[in-house]
Amino acid sequence: MRSKLFQVALLIIALAWMVQLGLIAAENPVAAWQGSGSDDSKYVGLWAGSYSADNGHTDKLSYTLSKDDKGQWRGTVKYTDKNEEQTADFTSLQIADGKMKGKIDSPDGQVEITIEGQFEGEIFEGTYVISPKGSTEVVVKGTWKVAKTAAAKTGQ
Repeated sequence: MRSKLFQVALLIIALAWMVQLGLIAAENPVAAWQGSGSDDSKYVGLWAGSYSADNGHTDKLSYTLSKDDKGQWRGTVKYTDKNEEQTADFTSLQIADGKMKGKIDSPDGQVEITIEGQFEGEIFEGTYVISPKGSTEVVVKGTWKVAKTAAAKTGQ
């Protein structure tokens, strides 16, 4: 009889613990889905370097990555094109398991740039593809490589 009471008590405690975890996840589903997020801090900051198009054009590139108070990734891309500095916000951005996938629109809104990359410590590199907005046709493609800047490393 004691053994059965002990088993029932143990089951009740386990169920109560599971309900409590479920309530915590319901209050903050983004945190529950993304984990603690403490590992994400290594991706936050300014990353600067360059890009190279398949047609031979090479120029400056930087990413500024952050997370908002809801746990969503945000970012800005700065790049030099035709001797002019351009700035664009990511229209979509996902960072998980050391990989990044995002999209930006050109300043005139005519093309979409799909960016993919992988973090390797202080280096972040990948590829990009430029397509007319709403099309899968590839107009230009290339590679890029950036490194975390000193200001980003020190939290300035």
